[in-house]
Amino acid sequence: MSQSLDRHPAVIAFLDRVCAQVRAKEMHAEIRHEMLNHLEELTAEREALGDKNEEEALEEALRQMGDPEQVGKQLHTVHKPKPEWSVIALVAGMIAIGLVSLFALQLSLDGQLSLGRKLAFGFAGVAAMFALYFADYRRLFRYSWPLYIVTVLLLIVVNQQSLAVNGAKQWLLLGPFSVNVYALSPYLLIIGAAGILMQKKPIARGLRERALSAAKETVLFILVPAYFYLMAPAFAYLTVYAVGLAVLLVVSGRGRLLLASFGGLSLALVYFVVYRTHSASFWQRIDAYLNPGAHADDRGFLTLRSLEALRSGGLWGQGFGIPNRRLPYVTDELVYSYLVYSLGWVFGIVVAGIALLFIVRTVRMGVKLQDRYAKGLVVSLSAVLGIQLVWTMLMCTGLLPSLSMTLPVMNWNANTVIELAVVGLMLGAYRRKDMFRPSSEPALTTN
Repeated sequence: MSQSLDRHPAVIAFLDRVCAQVRAKEMHAEIRHEMLNHLEELTAEREALGDKNEEEALEEALRQMGDPEQVGKQLHTVHKPKPEWSVIALVAGMIAIGLVSLFALQLSLDGQLSLGRKLAFGFAGVAAMFALYFADYRRLFRYSWPLYIVTVLLLIVVNQQSLAVNGAKQWLLLGPFSVNVYALSPYLLIIGAAGILMQKKPIARGLRERALSAAKETVLFILVPAYFYLMAPAFAYLTVYAVGLAVLLVVSGRGRLLLASFGGLSLALVYFVVYRTHSASFWQRIDAYLNPGAHADDRGFLTLRSLEALRSGGLWGQGFGIPNRRLPYVTDELVYSYLVYSLGWVFGIVVAGIALLFIVRTVRMGVKLQDRYAKGLVVSLSAVLGIQLVWTMLMCTGLLPSLSMTLPVMNWNANTVIELAVVGLMLGAYRRKDMFRPSSEPALTTN
């Protein structure tokens, strides 16, 4: 009967009026299917009573279904977009801090900061965030393999070219422009890996098949990226990627692969220390982190100057935009130290509080998602952003070794574009959590 009902003019009009109230177009087909089945049952019940023909039974069933506009509004309430306002507010606060730091640095550096360029990056990031917030994140799923492979190929190209900045090959030359591929790579690799690891695969039955599958994934997701990060070298981005991947493996239920990742990274690090560097230099770095005072003229210099700036800040700071000629890298690694120096300990606590709340809320946002792909995407990208926030602040206080990290979103530069784009992707995934049924998992189907 459903085949005849779905072509009945009255039924079509009823369903059209219901769906017109539901903005989540992804749900329209399922709503039509469920309501059509319900109409079929009601019509059959009325016909079974024997006092009505099929047409009369259908009319009564439609009346019993209720007012289509009201039904549609109720369904819209269930399936409407769900913004995560707390995270949106935190992101707005982080963007505001980014603007504050930008203008403070502009004053501090006597106008030598490329203010227009940095503002362009920031506003481009905001535009990308809005675009991905309203986009359907599931469309990325089918491009998971191409995205991952292209990113690895870019790492290969950068590794083969001769351009090195401060001894590291991380930049791709595109005519007059240059792109830090290694800064982008943790985000792109994690997005690609999330789709690959969340794909439905046939269960490996034998021990040999399981071992072979684990070996392939270990090489693909661990050894290959680790090799290029170490060859660059790019320890900061290796750390960011490793944390994001570890979280993704936990979310995807790949505990064995997580153990293999630690083993693989350990072997890669041993290779790098033994064959690519002098062991003495490596241990000097460790000693400088543990005893910065003993290396005040070389490797402990940044830590000592950062701690000096933090102590000098006081409760309310030295003043907005006050220069600190003794503090290097104020636009990059030590921007947090400068903000505390300029605006005080209270402002530093606010920045740290917003950063920690952002991490907690985005992780909770991801955990609430029922779609496995969305959950893996949001939680792992939260880890990628979170490790940079935490490491940068603890690095400035001397609690972690110095790495080429800065505050994402709160320190505007070229990386801000992808940082805010990723934030938009995460918020967009949560926004759509009730706009389709996870049981159907349209994003997880493979061709």
